[in-house]
Amino acid sequence: MRQNKNNLISVVGKTGSGKTWSAISICEIMSKMDGVPFTIEHVVFSLRELMDLINSGKLKRGSKIVFDEPQISISARDFQSQANKVFNYLVTTFRHRNLTLFFCTPFETLLDKSTRKLFHARFETMSVNKNNETCRLKPRFIEYSDYKEKIYRKQLIIQYTDKYSKGKHKKLFYWDVPKPSEELIKSYEKKKLEFTNNLNKNISERLKQYDESGKSITGEKTGRSNKPLTELQEKILKIYEKGITSTNEIAKMIGRTASTVSDNKRRMRNKGVLLGINRK
Repeated sequence: MRQNKNNLISVVGKTGSGKTWSAISICEIMSKMDGVPFTIEHVVFSLRELMDLINSGKLKRGSKIVFDEPQISISARDFQSQANKVFNYLVTTFRHRNLTLFFCTPFETLLDKSTRKLFHARFETMSVNKNNETCRLKPRFIEYSDYKEKIYRKQLIIQYTDKYSKGKHKKLFYWDVPKPSEELIKSYEKKKLEFTNNLNKNISERLKQYDESGKSITGEKTGRSNKPLTELQEKILKIYEKGITSTNEIAKMIGRTASTVSDNKRRMRNKGVLLGINRK
């Protein structure tokens, strides 16, 4: 913050390992230190939510944001998508906003490579201690070498004072982060449930649309598509319904070559026609 920069941190770990709770807790700790409020409104689940929050005018210098499951809207598999381009524009240009942004994702590689190069730190969840209600993180400071195209992960250095001396330093191997406040936990779980419910509905709708096109993501037979059969394909289908399935025999009956029949059979299957099964 003193260097007029943003603070971009990835929090990685298995599902249920305490990533988001830890990020929220750290935001609460930082908020108590710098006096900049952190609320559930600062937890987002999509690139659209993030942009709306940044453009809302509600954020102050030093505000903290937790971006949960960012791989859903800015996946590395969609590296050429408009969403990834927009997000890379954002992280490379909003330095002057002086925001801390946590990315909570199972694996860093799920995010675009260009985005990962801009991260300042990487916190990995190691274990959860249910007795003292803490999550152990392995925090590392990140330096990217453009010349070697390599990322270096370094241990954080803590500056602290004790009753004997001032300005002491030590390396931070692990960080046992306490769980966040109950109020934020309840608000987060409610918001996460709404997000997952909407996501499941969207997935079902996309599967339905795909199936209606005559194909199926999950491999089920979906029947005829909206694309009509050609006159030749209708002839082939009628012959199939009579129990004649030999490609050569069908070719003789309709006066076409075997390769033509075979090619049309393939196109019929792409349209969802189950050859050899009655259409009733």
